[in-house]
Amino acid sequence: MSSDEESLSGEEYESEVEESGSEEEEEVIAEPVKKRVKKKNSKKKKDPNKPKRNMSAFFLYSNANRQRVRDENKGIAFGQVAKILSTEFRALSDKERKTWEKKAGKDKIRYQDEMKDYVPPSESDSDSDEPKSRAKKKKVKDPNKPKRNQSSFFLYSNEVRSTVRTENPSAKFGDIAKIISVQFRALSEKERKRLDKLAAKDKERYQKAMVDYNATL
Repeated sequence: MSSDEESLSGEEYESEVEESGSEEEEEVIAEPVKKRVKKKNSKKKKDPNKPKRNMSAFFLYSNANRQRVRDENKGIAFGQVAKILSTEFRALSDKERKTWEKKAGKDKIRYQDEMKDYVPPSESDSDSDEPKSRAKKKKVKDPNKPKRNQSSFFLYSNEVRSTVRTENPSAKFGDIAKIISVQFRALSEKERKRLDKLAAKDKERYQKAMVDYNATL
């Protein structure tokens, strides 16, 4: 086991999950699984002079007790070591927990102080042989371009979204979309045909508008 693996930072253990949603909800339809194309590694080169990030109370405890756990459990897998440390940390008394939290607080101040004096390298300092990743340019939206037509589901969503929000005040954006999707699938045939007819008219409107728009280009 290398020294780097012996003292892992919080960044190497933690990951964040971020939930996001689009402005408009769309009916969930199962699609064939597409084969992922492996992208070339364009990871930014790490600056060796950048201050080491501060660690949480748990990671400070882990670094201090990892070797002890290994000695007490010969041949144990790396992942199992982490589980044991996590169990031990959760079982600490309030007094012991505060001791590690105090150390974490000091480490945070250390990191913040060091970052004040840290100057990141400029792009010119990067290796000339290493290709620079190009930032994607956001396409400028033409305000004169016709608004795209909407499907029957989107038309239905726009009709009932306000009502669903009122009836479910604590529901999140994603939950609202799910409720609307369930309601849409449960519509009667008559109501579904009404929405399909509106969607067809909107499609005609869009196609005609695009003919006029393209003529001006």
